[in-house]
Amino acid sequence: MALLLAGDAWALRVNDEAPVFALRDSTDCNFYLSDFVGPKKKKPVKAVLISFFASYCKPCRHELPVLNSLVDEFGKKGVKIVVVGFKEDFDKIMDLLSAIKVDKPVVLSDRYGKVGEKYGVRSLPMTFLVGADGRVKDVIMGEMPDVEQFLRERINRALK
Repeated sequence: MALLLAGDAWALRVNDEAPVFALRDSTDCNFYLSDFVGPKKKKPVKAVLISFFASYCKPCRHELPVLNSLVDEFGKKGVKIVVVGFKEDFDKIMDLLSAIKVDKPVVLSDRYGKVGEKYGVRSLPMTFLVGADGRVKDVIMGEMPDVEQFLRERINRALK
């Protein structure tokens, strides 16, 4: 039990500063979180939703198409959706996304799990909402009930 509690101590919490990172996206370009959040941001967004997933994760397979369907709606609210393949390369990631018809979010690969480690990812899916100020606004561990409605409520609350 002590080991489980100690593991949770490493996870980011609401109001923590989100670690900035750079990862390759599916078009072989670098995605810099600092372009979107924090004091040096270059792109006008209100928040970035970062969802860590893996191809073997059944709840992830359920949530990813819902995230895909929300990209345009959330984009109009100033929220960028980013999905991060945790400890997987682009071959596995893109095979999964193609099979479940996910094509809208920014797709990143955290092949060695270094970014996930900074965020305290211990189980999948794990989702973070990072505000324009660079602070964590919400942390969602595990499968979301009624993903679409759940995310709308959490994002609307965080953007107030």
